[in-house]
Amino acid sequence: MAAHECKKCGKPLTLVQSGLPCPICGSFDRIVTDVDQAVAMERAAVARELARKHYEVEAGLTQVFLIADQAQAEGVRSEPIKLLEVNADTVASGIMPLHFGPAPAGGIPYPSIIIEVTPDEFDKIQSNEMKLPEGWKIGEELPRP
Repeated sequence: MAAHECKKCGKPLTLVQSGLPCPICGSFDRIVTDVDQAVAMERAAVARELARKHYEVEAGLTQVFLIADQAQAEGVRSEPIKLLEVNADTVASGIMPLHFGPAPAGGIPYPSIIIEVTPDEFDKIQSNEMKLPEGWKIGEELPRP
């Protein structure tokens, strides 16, 4: 099992606690073990590959962002990769997370959650007029290859 520790106060954390504020000091900063780091690096590479594949098949796709989830430990293999996709060719339907299982044969060994929004909906998310699910925030942009 992966070990997690609060970077600020040094408290060892359980897997559940690692995705929450530290029960001692409230910090979200963590010390990540080598095993966790390897999983996080692999997940990042798979997320880039998933975005690349989506850019190839979705002509209207203008931007893809990772979604960070404060309630989940992103260094865990079972945790889905979450992407926010801005697509000019999609229909406005609000925030509708679509869940997909892993596709190991296609090079995607992790489950994924995709939220596809129009550029106008993306603007509303950025202005807080529309909200992502609790604890989710827009992370790094995965640029078109």
